[in-house]
Amino acid sequence: MHRTGWVLTFLLLTLLVGTLSVGAQKNIVTMSLNQGIGTIDPAKVTDWTEAMVMVNLYDSLVTPKPDGTMAGLIAREWEISPDGLEYVFKLHRGIKFHDGTELKAEDVKFSLERVLALKQGYSWLWADIVKEVVVHDDYTVAFILKEPFSPFLSTLPWLAIVNKDQVLANKKPGNFGEYGDYGQEWLLNNDAGSGAYMFKSWTRGNEIVFTKFDDYFLGWREGAIDEVRAKEIPPGNDATVIAEMRTGALTIADHYRSLETYAQIERLPNASVKTALSGEALYLKINTKKPPMDNVHVRRAISYAFDYQTFIEQIDPGAKQLRGPIPDTIAGHNPNAKMYTQDLAKAREELAKSGYRPGQLTINLCYVDGFELEERLALLFQANMAQIGINVVLQPETWGRITDLAANVETTPHLTAVFSAANYPDPDNYLFTAYHSSAAGTWMSMEWLQDPEIDRLIERSRVEVDPVKRNELFYEIQDRLTDLATDIFIYALPKRYGMQNYLHGFEFVPVMSFEYDFHKMYIKR
Repeated sequence: MHRTGWVLTFLLLTLLVGTLSVGAQKNIVTMSLNQGIGTIDPAKVTDWTEAMVMVNLYDSLVTPKPDGTMAGLIAREWEISPDGLEYVFKLHRGIKFHDGTELKAEDVKFSLERVLALKQGYSWLWADIVKEVVVHDDYTVAFILKEPFSPFLSTLPWLAIVNKDQVLANKKPGNFGEYGDYGQEWLLNNDAGSGAYMFKSWTRGNEIVFTKFDDYFLGWREGAIDEVRAKEIPPGNDATVIAEMRTGALTIADHYRSLETYAQIERLPNASVKTALSGEALYLKINTKKPPMDNVHVRRAISYAFDYQTFIEQIDPGAKQLRGPIPDTIAGHNPNAKMYTQDLAKAREELAKSGYRPGQLTINLCYVDGFELEERLALLFQANMAQIGINVVLQPETWGRITDLAANVETTPHLTAVFSAANYPDPDNYLFTAYHSSAAGTWMSMEWLQDPEIDRLIERSRVEVDPVKRNELFYEIQDRLTDLATDIFIYALPKRYGMQNYLHGFEFVPVMSFEYDFHKMYIKR
């Protein structure tokens, strides 16, 4: 009897442990990253991989919806003064940071002040705009602007709210007086957020992991994702992406893979590809200050010589040619704006007006080394220009090198292939950072345009609060930029994502990386 009792006890314990193991099975999502993560400090975020982490570890006052408008997140409501100078936000009560303390208005104020003090990341969005932040009470905070800035609300998803007390409790000596280093060293490997997920680990150059925050204020649905693992699989290693999508080791293939990779994923029985026209667009940015591209007729000649149709039909099927700098998915885009199409007769006519002869010009085109789509674009452009007697030297470079070249007008190439995404879903995102004279010297502004009329129109659009009048200004800007031929406006990028069929809830949002909000996704097999 004694032996039998032990056997029964053992069997019961085995069954219990087995039941607990099944019940505790985690919903884990693994996604690929085509590039590394530079920082997880939300005040320093700039690119898509860093933004993906920020979206999940932190909350903001508002968040973009699929149509590009703003929905409240930690803000339950807000009011904008008639003169556009004051934005007052009422916060939800009871929102917890990951350390269990409550998020309050003082944390919002501190978060913006920290961003502005560090002068990194998206600080440029508010540096010359916000006069002060006023805390009225624990759940009411007001932003006072120096002058009206119409896109202000749409910039606020980038203001990730950090836990003031936790950041300051972990500060080190630094250059910011009583704030020390503003917690910069600590935030290299920790988070101070209230987001749906908490930082778990980060092996630089390999993988970052974050786990579900059980006390997230929006709650959780059945099938919620317990853990996210994002691992680097560099360009050129798409065979690994395909193999791991086939075996199920990878749940999501990121949106920077080759067309052939997505085609192979689409053929898998266990996976599919989701596609959406995005707020991201591809441009050949023309250095308007470097001869011979300082001649508007040369710029118009190459704009007419490029074969847009072949690019759209053969290089990236499903794409849509841009009409000017603003993609269709962004309000303020003019659907009837002027646009160039290939017309070799007009191209030769413009070249003749420039004073240059066929065979006389050599220009260089820079693109990201190893990026197949950009290489095919460059080869097509080279062949097209040969048709009107312009020689094109191809210049593949690393992205880091391209950003260095963009810092000076002399080193900026004649043309550079650049993808530009919507940091905030407003035409100002595409116009000010690329075409205002004060913006020159970054990869976003490799045109080096210094046009007083464009400056004037952009400045007016930033303070105009009437949406109809703003759109009229945007239409005028788009047409003038086309006349100036500042860029070859290629196409709005159709974003593609490979996903396992059991993953649901994915929602495309036209703001960089906000579609990777894992709180919205769930697993159902």
